[in-house]
Amino acid sequence: MLKNKPEQFKMLYQTIVDYFIENIEKGAILPGEKLPSLRKVSDRFDVSLSTAVEAYRRLELFGYVEARDRSGYLARLPLVVENILRPSKSFRSKACEIEHIDEIIQLINQTADKDTAPFGVGVPSSSKFPHKMLNRYLIRTIKEYPESSASYIFGLGLLELRNELCRYTRPYLGHTAPDNLIITNGCLEAINISLGAECEIGDLVAIESPCYFGLLHAIHNHGLKAIEVKTDPLLGLDPEALENLAKTKNIKALISTPTAQNPLGFTMSDKRKKEILSICKKYNIRIIEDDVYREISFEKQSPKTYKYFDKDNIVTYCASFSKFLGPGLRLGWVIPAKNTQKYVRQKLSLNLANSSLIQHTARNILRGENLRNIGEELASYYQSNIQIYSNVLQSQLGDRITLSRPTGSYFLWARVEGLDAREAYAKATKKKISFAPGPLFSADNQYLNYLRINCAHEFDEKRNLDLMALSKLLA
Repeated sequence: MLKNKPEQFKMLYQTIVDYFIENIEKGAILPGEKLPSLRKVSDRFDVSLSTAVEAYRRLELFGYVEARDRSGYLARLPLVVENILRPSKSFRSKACEIEHIDEIIQLINQTADKDTAPFGVGVPSSSKFPHKMLNRYLIRTIKEYPESSASYIFGLGLLELRNELCRYTRPYLGHTAPDNLIITNGCLEAINISLGAECEIGDLVAIESPCYFGLLHAIHNHGLKAIEVKTDPLLGLDPEALENLAKTKNIKALISTPTAQNPLGFTMSDKRKKEILSICKKYNIRIIEDDVYREISFEKQSPKTYKYFDKDNIVTYCASFSKFLGPGLRLGWVIPAKNTQKYVRQKLSLNLANSSLIQHTARNILRGENLRNIGEELASYYQSNIQIYSNVLQSQLGDRITLSRPTGSYFLWARVEGLDAREAYAKATKKKISFAPGPLFSADNQYLNYLRINCAHEFDEKRNLDLMALSKLLA
């Protein structure tokens, strides 16, 4: 039964969806209880019949409604796999060189095939980015600075853009001087610059396990070795495990993603970040903070960074606009812990400068738009998609699959009992389905029965069929 009509309406079907989810979760509507007909929902919420149909369709996808022939719609609770992802029981930490770079490149190359289901590489859905707004600002920049495409901005980058970034990041970074911020071509370039500035060939870099395979590629490219640190899928990097390694290993740097980590999706507590900072200070370990997913965190309040709590100048901060404004901008930045000029020299060894056109455009966007609202809207979309993808996978694989509980980004990390991820990947590729095999996220080829699934793309009938086909392969 409907209890009360909501006082304020959101966008059409979403109000209905929120209403039923809330009542089912708190027990006001019991699992198995018959729900009102589409006509009654349409009348009660004063919406069209098609809107009511869309609301029930979304509730079905989320796992809160079941449609039965001649019985209408029944309430249900989503399937939940009770066993929570924990660090792999066979986890190991040893210093090693990364040897599966060719597999990473093969996966990345799949993005060129538009007929392959895009569950593999972490490329976001281009349709969800604010194209019209970006194009409007690009046109404005071309009019204001017609020669911007024919000029270099050397060194740190456009001063006005650096000023705006310092203002934009102040709530979660604290005070940053513009002369200590360097504009880069995306976040990965910022991390490469940081590794080049902080490490020498043969140095040992600690990483969360599992971690984004692009970081492994960067470590390999600089002639460094990696050591994996035990990481809880819900809580993040384990401080005790880090300290145990630091006691016996000469770790030069730690790369850590404390907010919406890829692939696990956790967001670390401030307490844990402070513990890790203390350990790194004690053992003279530099921290390279990767904060590329911040704007698409599901947290209600923007989490603080390592950099915010850093009183000893050991944290280098890296970020970009790629994940919520658009990867085509290729605009990121790095804030060195110290010795900014050393970072500038590293930057100049990669390229002389970033696009002047994009820097002027980004400056104007930061002045004229509320970027946090854009990020929150995109995060809400990704959170819904993750819930849908999770429901489909659990309905197909049952207790054979255990899924992560992301607090941001658009990825699911999954363990499947009995899976050989590399073998399944080879079969999936032949069927034009992509996913990212677990071993690619490990320096030491761990996580053979794990995989990462990109949930960024719109869930429609085609995507549903692709996900069902993937489930059969995994089974």
